[in-house]
Amino acid sequence: MIVLYAFATKSERVTMVLMMQTNSRGRPLTFSRQDLIKAATELFWQEGYHAISLNKVAHKMGLNRSSLYNSFKTKEDLFYECLEYYSSKSPTVKLTQYKPGQSVGALLYEVFDEICALRSKDKQNKGCLIANTFHELGNKKDALGKKLLKRNHQKIESMTSLMRHAIEQKELPNDTDATMMAHIILSFLNGLNVRAKSGASVQELKDMSHLFLDKIGFTKK
Repeated sequence: MIVLYAFATKSERVTMVLMMQTNSRGRPLTFSRQDLIKAATELFWQEGYHAISLNKVAHKMGLNRSSLYNSFKTKEDLFYECLEYYSSKSPTVKLTQYKPGQSVGALLYEVFDEICALRSKDKQNKGCLIANTFHELGNKKDALGKKLLKRNHQKIESMTSLMRHAIEQKELPNDTDATMMAHIILSFLNGLNVRAKSGASVQELKDMSHLFLDKIGFTKK
């Protein structure tokens, strides 16, 4: 096992360490890196960044703190990977997969509807992890804060690019400010997150979203 560990990838090392550990009953744990990220993401989502420590994550997974350090040197490292995992599962990832000629309006309606459905299914009303995180940590000046700001700027740039496509396809007027429209849409999504956390129904969230998209000029084709 030692020889294998020396030549294993970072992800494989985490799995090996977790499998070698045993719980109080002596059964081997079989958590993979993906299991660890998924569980940690849920913890951060439920309780917020400041409320979670590596010790708490380790306890939740039935691990020793030292095990986490085989892959994550700091809580910030673990948290940022959790954000990457969460983002990959979010309906908004479809907005970055836009194909030329595709209806921007139809794409927005589709993504907004999926967001509304997901938020309404969450019995804990946690809202959006990324939005919650930015509200909690967006003004931090450390390395994590800078990463969050960079991520936010990338989100704005991506939405701005989408708005330019909408203008080119005559879905929005030629004199539309693409950057301003991107900020408006992202601001609405933040507001939708707040409304969802208050326990709004899926129909209420969808009605709000459809009215908003209609008022800014998009149609559901």
